[in-house]
Amino acid sequence: MSALIQFLDTLGRQPVQVDFDAAVAALPVDAATRSALMGRDPQALARAFGDTRTLLCYVSAPEDEPKRQDDAPGDEPVRTPDDSPDDSPRPA
Repeated sequence: MSALIQFLDTLGRQPVQVDFDAAVAALPVDAATRSALMGRDPQALARAFGDTRTLLCYVSAPEDEPKRQDDAPGDEPVRTPDDSPDDSPRPA
């Protein structure tokens, strides 16, 4: 596995606080790849890999599905008169 792929894999698996600049500086990569990483430029990084295709990602959230209920119907708590607030004056 190339050092760059291993570096990106490690960042993805263990997103811990690291000195990103120092880690990129230590990578054995060319100037274009280093610049793409430092600029956090995904298109430039793809070009450094030799890939010129456009990658799109769409997320479609379902809106027509019924909302999930945590409790089954009929499992609602039953209120008793003792549960209601007491409106009578409190003794002093």
